[in-house]
Amino acid sequence: MTTSMETRENNPSPVSIAVHELRQALMPQGSLQAVRKSMRAELLERLNHSSDSMLPSSLNIIRLYKNNNDLLHPYNHNKILAIDFGGTTLKIAVIKTYPTLCIDYLHTIDIEERYVDAKFFEKIIQSMIDQMKSKFFDFFYDNDLIDNKILSIPVSITFSFPLNSKFEITSMGKGYVLSDEIKNINFLQFLQRTFDKVCERNTIHDSFAFTIKDNLIINDSIAVHLTNTYIKQFPTVTFFTDSHPSIPASSSSTLANSNGNSISFILGTGTNCSFELPFHKLPQTKRRDILDATSNVPFSDDNTVVMNSEMGFLGANCIKLTKFDYSPPATSKPMPLEYISSGRYIPGILVNALKEYPIICPPLFNRSDLDQIIDGATFGLLANIKDSFDLNEATSQIKKKYGITEDLDLRALSSVAKTIVQRGALYVVASLLEIDALMDGDKRAPSFHQIDIGYVGSTLAFSKYYQEQITKMSNGRINLVFLQDSSLFGAAISTLL
Repeated sequence: MTTSMETRENNPSPVSIAVHELRQALMPQGSLQAVRKSMRAELLERLNHSSDSMLPSSLNIIRLYKNNNDLLHPYNHNKILAIDFGGTTLKIAVIKTYPTLCIDYLHTIDIEERYVDAKFFEKIIQSMIDQMKSKFFDFFYDNDLIDNKILSIPVSITFSFPLNSKFEITSMGKGYVLSDEIKNINFLQFLQRTFDKVCERNTIHDSFAFTIKDNLIINDSIAVHLTNTYIKQFPTVTFFTDSHPSIPASSSSTLANSNGNSISFILGTGTNCSFELPFHKLPQTKRRDILDATSNVPFSDDNTVVMNSEMGFLGANCIKLTKFDYSPPATSKPMPLEYISSGRYIPGILVNALKEYPIICPPLFNRSDLDQIIDGATFGLLANIKDSFDLNEATSQIKKKYGITEDLDLRALSSVAKTIVQRGALYVVASLLEIDALMDGDKRAPSFHQIDIGYVGSTLAFSKYYQEQITKMSNGRINLVFLQDSSLFGAAISTLL
């Protein structure tokens, strides 16, 4: 029989006292309802006035709701090059669109550079071409030809940072620093020029044309949302292939049979979600931005618009950042929810806590190198410890990873990691429930309907404890459905719209 890792002590030890003090410092004093009320006010404020969050996409997704099979048949191309620019990796995929959506080729490139300038993107595109150059004809032989000699390769890009209606990068979190030369430029046009430049430098421009069409740079949460919506409209379509296993049938079935609002969520290096609002609910300025960006595609009041919440910016009025949290540069725009919930930052909260309370830290850990020891994987192991079996497994893995032969007591570390996850989960749940209420117009009793949320992100995908806390704090209303590779599929779907 297993025993709980969370026990009460009548005579608390110094370690237990330190753990308790940290919990008092980190967890909010108010109730979930109070946090929800604050989040609702901030969501409305950002909807009406912010240029950083609650951003409407100019993608017209009407075709996804017409319930016909036109989307399943390519009108121009059978193969699409999809690129997912995430927080730590770049994924490149060749996606076949007929007779079903599936991945023919997938390659991942680690992104180590954090200073973002023109050379940054040149290096990425060069690396991609190096990987695929000898296979272009094999991949795209059935695509269109330009003037009967140049193979046309449509490029759809999922970009994990906020872009406004002019395709300008508004900010970059996740540890990236944006250079002045990339600010205030049309990022779509810039990437097209960069593709052309690299292709000419590699003397392949007379054989292949990479084309980034209008609106085919989309936010990562919008990409997930397109996949989520596609599944609900076409439940019989499979995303699964033997060579590149992707969205399993069980996930597709869950979303296809779900009722109510669709919310798509990301919790990995960053924190974000997308959802839909009727066009008439947008403020006049944001309606005008969409109409300017889609001059040939009119939006009526009843059309739904995909909203990129950029929810990492939420929490200015209710999240109390502590000395243990990330301290952003004075020049950056604060992202409170992302700092306390995302995989980029939560291991650092534990590191800072251990530096303040060294009594919690096992003596065999080198405290001067804690940020290397408490990485995302180790943090996840600590938070997932549930019973003596998990404790033994995590202890064995960490000892092996760092060459530790002596005894190692991880219980206090696990308790603090759980507190950090609980804190993040509470604010995430408050945000998601209020987004659902905003979409619904509070028409349904808030305690009755389940919210099936399609999500991606390694932080949440690999942390059962995080998933459990989100379900628990939502009183079972939030049901998380993992959508592997949905950022890539969403990029391809944007081409079909």
